[in-house]
Amino acid sequence: MRARPLPLLVVLSLSLLAGPAEAIKLSASKDTWLDLHLLIQPWLQARTELGKQPGQRVEFYLRRTRLVVGGQVTKWVSFFAETDQPNWGKGGDWNPAFFVQDAYVSFNLHRALSVDGGLILIPFVHQARQGATSLHTLDYHCDLIRYPAGSHKVWRDAGAELRGLLLGDRLSYTLAVTNGVSKPPRGVPRFSGRLALNAFDAEEGFFLAGTYLGAKRVFSAGVAFDTQPEAFGEGTSYLALGADLFLDLPLRKKRRLSGQLDLVYYGGSGNPDRGVGLLFDLGLAAGRVEPLVAFDWFRPEGASELRAQLFGWHAGLNLWLFGHTANLKADLGFIKNTGVELWRSATVFTLQTQLFL
Repeated sequence: MRARPLPLLVVLSLSLLAGPAEAIKLSASKDTWLDLHLLIQPWLQARTELGKQPGQRVEFYLRRTRLVVGGQVTKWVSFFAETDQPNWGKGGDWNPAFFVQDAYVSFNLHRALSVDGGLILIPFVHQARQGATSLHTLDYHCDLIRYPAGSHKVWRDAGAELRGLLLGDRLSYTLAVTNGVSKPPRGVPRFSGRLALNAFDAEEGFFLAGTYLGAKRVFSAGVAFDTQPEAFGEGTSYLALGADLFLDLPLRKKRRLSGQLDLVYYGGSGNPDRGVGLLFDLGLAAGRVEPLVAFDWFRPEGASELRAQLFGWHAGLNLWLFGHTANLKADLGFIKNTGVELWRSATVFTLQTQLFL
């Protein structure tokens, strides 16, 4: 076991008591500015598995370490870029890939129309479009987002998209054309998008949030698609369909109800990940404390027996010390991967400190 990030985890945890930090903002004028941010998410994780080689593992590592740059050239043109070095120190690996994760330019023509171009987050169900700095749960429901191999880099793809708000902000849309699976000779590109109805406040901006911490009153219902012909070779296709419900409702006495339900279907001829699944999380916050539950399920096509299906049960506790700027999250999960007997589910406890400034 390596524990080099332990001092960092302790220092960051203590620093949460000092008060919220602010990003560095450099302004040349009212409409021209540059924002600099830092995201650090240290993890302490204990994992126990039963099987032919039962064992327990406890380790510290950095789940995410990101440098974030955003800015505006004029009120019509903005940009965003960030790097990542994920899972730094996990399994004793201190040389994980350091790469650019997002890099795009936005032309904000109207509230009803923005055009983004570059390395963009693929629009699909709500979960897939959320930013890592504003997650509700400890981490993403990663097992339910199953894009084809070679079609993305951490759910990003190169291309362009249109997005905006219509009908008095009651309807939001995102439509994208990206590379998808690249192959010689290149075939038809990838098409994806999401359409959502907003009952209350609209979710604005490029990234969606896992929770708005009471700053918005949101209840939305969305449908999504993601497709590319010949994604797996001639005569094949890739198709994903999804639907989602998302709520983030402030209640009386400083309480808040937050959660989402996403349904996904993956099909297409030649797709090795054909199947259906759902993800769910729900929490009730009282002030800065929020207990929550989460669930993941995926059934590969034709897999009727439990052994072939994926299950994930989670119980969590969030301490929103200073919102998304500084918080603590704990998660106890029971994970049964596909092809594993139920009694051999892994038990995983994770403690995370987040600092985003």
